[in-house]
Amino acid sequence: AVVSTQSTGNHKIRQLREQSSLQRQNKGGVEKEVNDIRAQYTTEKKKQQSIKRMLENVRNRVIELDNVEEAPLLDATALEDELQQYGDQIQKINEDIGTLKDKEEILRREHEDANKRHADSMERDSHITNRLEDLKIKMHEGQKKNQRLLEHLEKWKRKKKEVNSEKKKFSQELTAKKREITESQGMAEQRCPRVDTRKSAKDLEQQIRNMELRIQQGSSSSVNVDDITRRFHDAKSKYEEIQSMVKKMKKFSKDLERILEEREGRYFRFRKEISKRINYFFIMNLSQRGYTGKLKVDHEKKQLEMQLNVDTSGASQDTHDVRSLSGGERSFSTVCFICSLWNLMESPFRCLDEFDVFMDLMNRKIAMKLLVDHAVQNQQRRQYILFTPQDMSHFNKKFKNMKIMQLEAPERNDADD
Repeated sequence: AVVSTQSTGNHKIRQLREQSSLQRQNKGGVEKEVNDIRAQYTTEKKKQQSIKRMLENVRNRVIELDNVEEAPLLDATALEDELQQYGDQIQKINEDIGTLKDKEEILRREHEDANKRHADSMERDSHITNRLEDLKIKMHEGQKKNQRLLEHLEKWKRKKKEVNSEKKKFSQELTAKKREITESQGMAEQRCPRVDTRKSAKDLEQQIRNMELRIQQGSSSSVNVDDITRRFHDAKSKYEEIQSMVKKMKKFSKDLERILEEREGRYFRFRKEISKRINYFFIMNLSQRGYTGKLKVDHEKKQLEMQLNVDTSGASQDTHDVRSLSGGERSFSTVCFICSLWNLMESPFRCLDEFDVFMDLMNRKIAMKLLVDHAVQNQQRRQYILFTPQDMSHFNKKFKNMKIMQLEAPERNDADD
């Protein structure tokens, strides 16, 4: 790359030098032509001055002849013709002088352009020369670097040759070792099948030494080899059986964990759905009295919060805690909550005792209707038992599956009164 750059720079320098030489030649030719035009201009100028002097002499002679009355008429006419000829010559010379001036101006401009091009060529020549010097320096550095690379290449070639020689030697040793290992494996497999292990060669050698030592000790004592072999196979069979049971138990444990996770997920979804449904039934039961409210169930804290708005006019939308309500309102909200729970329960017997305590007449009537309607709608496979000190005889005629049992009033002694 450096040599190519140098040749390119030399080629450009030769071209610029040739252009500079041609421009110098053109400049010399233009200067010579300008000098010739100047000489011609000087000659014509001298001719013009000579003709002007001759014309002046002729005019003087014409004036003299005009002053001489006796001069013949033919000589004046001849002088006027001669004067006209000189005038024509002067006009022609003036035209030639104008043409020469135009040529001189054109040649002067060409001379200036040639000088400018010559200066530009010299400047480019200097720039290329400087660049060529830089390229020569870089080429010299590149040659040094190339020489170092060649030395490194020779060094690595020698190393490669040495490595290839060692590789060939190791390959031969590896082939011999593989053949030896194959033979050893064949001999070992004739005695017993191959056993997969993660132990190192050192551990296996130590184990072999321990086994050989135990064999020597066993051979020196009166131990029966067949008995040991039988015990070994029994222990091995029991070990494999226990190992199989452990694998099955691990699989069973994983299946149980997976089932438990699935059941736990279903339990959380079911719990969330139960909370939504009990809140829905609670709101529907409250609406029969014109109340509004909601249930907040916090399963993490195991808390249930009941909020109600007993304003039936709709003027206020604020809810209140049940502790701020009257006794009848709390009793009615409790009945609504119990009915909401009953909608989500499957027990066959449902009992409620003195549910209408502290209720006013309106709340008691709506609560009784709510409980009775709920019992009638869900009477299949269920039995409802309600205890109340109030008169329930008016319900007996409405529902055929309802039975009202009224107890006699207790006897009171006068002393107690």
